[in-house]
Amino acid sequence: MAIHDISVPIREGMPIYHDNPGFSRMLDSALAKGAGANVSRLEMGAHTGTHVDGPSHFYDGAGGTEVLDLAAMIGPCEVVELADRGLRPIDAEALRAAAIPEGAERVLLKTTNSRLWERDEFTHDFIRLDGSGAEFVLDRGIRLIGIDYLSIGDADAHHALLGRPIVALEGLDLREIAPGPYELLCLPLRLQGSDGAPARVVLQDTP
Repeated sequence: MAIHDISVPIREGMPIYHDNPGFSRMLDSALAKGAGANVSRLEMGAHTGTHVDGPSHFYDGAGGTEVLDLAAMIGPCEVVELADRGLRPIDAEALRAAAIPEGAERVLLKTTNSRLWERDEFTHDFIRLDGSGAEFVLDRGIRLIGIDYLSIGDADAHHALLGRPIVALEGLDLREIAPGPYELLCLPLRLQGSDGAPARVVLQDTP
């Protein structure tokens, strides 16, 4: 069964959400300069590339990504492709029309955002959940909701999802992924108290 890496490569010059810290890597010690090994120093924001949000991203005093249920990030998953909505937000009506299977606990939204990974500069011209879309997620008992660009939703959506907390998985590359069922493995870095954590995310074909 094929394994699909849907994580965005972390690299210099990659798209970064507006006003977030960029990514850089430098050699802190180098064999070429007489050190015993090459050791890189990384600088990046907690919401770089493919990542999950922690409750403290929108709630002061709330837990970081360590309070998220790891079991919600591993298991059967549905990739659902949404019809082209222009730049209208993803509301409850759009999610009902997407025919998300009953009982789905992990849902990844493939949208027209996917084409934005073909450019290096960040743009605000992408679609995301609004408050009604987030309430649909809560009402359906979805434990993890993911999207193919750098934010799952507007402020209302973030407050609704992270207040539960539902796993908000952002920055997925779904360009080569067909809609349908998969097995999801999402492993964020084990950061303590962080409002976000970069993650390696893969899908495995189901039998």
